[in-house]
Amino acid sequence: MQHGVATTGTIAVISGYGQLSSFRPQTLLPDSWAIKPARGSQGDGILLAVARKGDHWVKGSGKPITVDDVENHVRRIVDGQFSGDAASDDAALIEPLIRADPTFASLVDDGLPDVRVICLGNNPIMAMARFPTNESDGKANLHQGGIGAGVDLESGVLFRAKQGKKVLEFHPDTGRRLIGFRIPHWKKVMEIAAMSGPAVGLGYCGVDIVHDVNEGPMVIEVNAHPGIEIQNTTMQGLRGKMVELGETF
Repeated sequence: MQHGVATTGTIAVISGYGQLSSFRPQTLLPDSWAIKPARGSQGDGILLAVARKGDHWVKGSGKPITVDDVENHVRRIVDGQFSGDAASDDAALIEPLIRADPTFASLVDDGLPDVRVICLGNNPIMAMARFPTNESDGKANLHQGGIGAGVDLESGVLFRAKQGKKVLEFHPDTGRRLIGFRIPHWKKVMEIAAMSGPAVGLGYCGVDIVHDVNEGPMVIEVNAHPGIEIQNTTMQGLRGKMVELGETF
């Protein structure tokens, strides 16, 4: 925890070919983990393992992940194949896999829901929850088939949900009702979102927060250039919210 903001831990950062040559997944990686590109975009390049089984790991779907799979995936990240900008290379972030709060996770069949809060300075101005689906392969990413749901800033209650262009009331895999669901620990979510931008020196940002079963709400990422799909999800405009806080364009 830094600056009063709870964050996920880091197992390793692989940022060059020298580190790649000494990378030993068998001894470095725990039973469950997440590997993601530092400069990734739209959920590309994320690899998740939920358990170890013999000499390999398994995805949430049960599909095996071999040592070769891990090494090749990290190499592709370092090569910049998932980079969301013009950089020619990237770094692979290896983190412990978050164990979802059961209240939140009960809405989905597999994967980890999260909350994105858009902040201007230390003011949260818009929020949405993101839910993984079978179509999104357990990832809470809207561009890969995940669900976005607008969250009322005062109450933490979901008021509108959509998957692609389809407006939803219920999760398509579990049948659980999304509209009216209250995000757990909402006051804490808002507090850590408000502190995150100033902590990393950003005036405008998107703060991605997950709910760990033991640690509660934790920041997994702070985005300097968050996508604006949240406007279509909530049917609200970011520009108007920012003008209300005195921002000029």
